[in-house]
Amino acid sequence: MRQQWVSSLAAKTRVRHRSSLATVILSLLTLLVYAYLFAPILVVIIASFNTTGLTSFPPAGFTVDWYRELLRDRDLLAALRRSLTIAVTTALLTASLATATAIGLRRLAPRWRRFLQAFFYLPIVVPGIVAGIALVFWFKRVGVPLGYPSILLAHIVHAFPYALALVLAAFSTFDTRLEEASLDLGATPWHTFRRVTLPLIAPGVLGGMLLAFTLSFDEFVLTFFVTGGGITTLPLEIYNRIRFLISPVVNAVAAFVLLVSMTIVLVTQLLVIRRR
Repeated sequence: MRQQWVSSLAAKTRVRHRSSLATVILSLLTLLVYAYLFAPILVVIIASFNTTGLTSFPPAGFTVDWYRELLRDRDLLAALRRSLTIAVTTALLTASLATATAIGLRRLAPRWRRFLQAFFYLPIVVPGIVAGIALVFWFKRVGVPLGYPSILLAHIVHAFPYALALVLAAFSTFDTRLEEASLDLGATPWHTFRRVTLPLIAPGVLGGMLLAFTLSFDEFVLTFFVTGGGITTLPLEIYNRIRFLISPVVNAVAAFVLLVSMTIVLVTQLLVIRRR
């Protein structure tokens, strides 16, 4: 009996050691993947402070002259303002449409709901160049002018499936009895949505809004096809500058955009935690 107990204990110890070794290996692999993904970003940030003005690593020295030049570059600042305006508008409209669509899908039969969800997710699997060509022909056919309207519509089409997925995920844990209780107590449908439904799905809506903002702000392929004359967003401006020579100001722009994006994400997470 004692020998069986010792054998069982030894087997459990071997299993525990193997599990610990597998955990360490998995952690190391995860760390390597993250290092591979984020190392280029860190190199760009470090290169933005390089005194030689070259995208080289390690840098020859430290300077903030390229950030000063960025603040004096009117073309880059104008492109940044356009991208921010389009991205904010896209985020607000996309989140509103995704929320309304998710509410409508919840009221359908499961069979029709699955069909429409698959239909709404089609833009994700369509290559960007195909979607860009199709949108150009469609805009010309229906009379949508190329410029701000075409860019805004293209970005909404591109970001809508992602925002819808996040809002639907928020609805997956939603208790419909709360809405029924609110209506039974005399609240109007709009009041119920504003005071009951929206606060509970707010993390999903906010996540969809942020994702739509990011996708719109970084979108290049669709914007390249549907932009009009004189309308240059930040990705297009950067592309025009790095076709022949990488300007050190571009590294400063990339570092600034990364800082703003991280700040938005952190603020959003703090707001979600505070709301909970």
